[in-house]
Amino acid sequence: MSSELPFSLETLMEQCGGSKAVAETVLDEFLKQVPADTSEMESCLANGDLITVGKAAHRLKGTAGVLGAMKLHPLCAALELAGKQENPDEAAKIYGELKIEAQRCIDAVPAAKATL
Repeated sequence: MSSELPFSLETLMEQCGGSKAVAETVLDEFLKQVPADTSEMESCLANGDLITVGKAAHRLKGTAGVLGAMKLHPLCAALELAGKQENPDEAAKIYGELKIEAQRCIDAVPAAKATL
């Protein structure tokens, strides 16, 4: 069912207590959160504010965990760590990967909602 998606509908439904309505709300919030968080990360990377990059990555990591986003979740964790360690080169590298994977997740939301 969700094997082609970059996140797990099974995990999402489990996290949402089996409620399709709650799962749809989580997906809708994800669509709002990702652009805001990635935009914040990008501007903070440009300004050298790695602590805030780490905080935004932490925030997105929580949602990625609820979705069971197999690649996005560990990328968020890695970016959070790079931010805490104030490692700009590593943070920029991870952010590039994270942004691509986040877009893959965003693009998959309509199919996921249709499958719920």
